[in-house]
Amino acid sequence: MEQSTQVQTESSISETMAIVKIEGQEFNLEAVLAQDDKMLKTVLQPHFSGVENADITREVKDGQLNVTIVKRAQHKG
Repeated sequence: MEQSTQVQTESSISETMAIVKIEGQEFNLEAVLAQDDKMLKTVLQPHFSGVENADITREVKDGQLNVTIVKRAQHKG
């Protein structure tokens, strides 16, 4: 089910850059890097600790891929 959503998203993206939102920050990243969870986490890992367990949502507005990353609370103990 997840793959079919991703395929639909990829086909409707017309912009080459995606908008990524994480930890109250917003920046542009190449859309090809932002379309895949594994690739996105690899790119962001050196800059945002805890991104490995984050929830990632994507939506396309007017051909622009918007990615929102919300880090999950870490289990302490």
